[in-house]
Amino acid sequence: MMITEKARLSNGKSVEAFKPQYFVNSEQLAVESSELAKKENNDCVVRAFMCVLDLPYEQAHAWVKKELKRQDRKGTFVSAYCKDIIGKTKNGKKINYIGAHPSRNFLKYSIGSDKILVNKQYKKATGYTLKSFMENNPVGRFMLIVQGHAVAVIDGVLYGNRDEQYKGLYRSVWFGFECK
Repeated sequence: MMITEKARLSNGKSVEAFKPQYFVNSEQLAVESSELAKKENNDCVVRAFMCVLDLPYEQAHAWVKKELKRQDRKGTFVSAYCKDIIGKTKNGKKINYIGAHPSRNFLKYSIGSDKILVNKQYKKATGYTLKSFMENNPVGRFMLIVQGHAVAVIDGVLYGNRDEQYKGLYRSVWFGFECK
């Protein structure tokens, strides 16, 4: 299954990008549906949970603020507080921790789980990139943490920032959650 194609940027440069059917701009979704989203910064965790839990932006914002101790217009330190949401149910979806990248196993101390998220295509314990995760998980609702950022993957479609359509392909998945 090919989920990428060659695309041309506005500067004329040719790049690999997710095909349009495999990418949704979550920032645009949030801003089009919420006045609060227009005032926010560093809200990728809110937008990822908005998408994966199928919540309005305001509800996702309030939930992340309460459960993950997020402050308005500031980022969320998911690894510090995520053990508080593992096993909880929100909007009929139970949040399950799926594991961490093999090089990030130190997260087991803050998350409280030693699950490793391994790409089974390789003999050696290798983690996923966003692209390989999407290809290997075409069904399901996932909230993923990559370096300094959060995205949602729903049924093989990436919900992220506008430029992730071409910049996010090979970002390493540090850890993640499945919501079902």
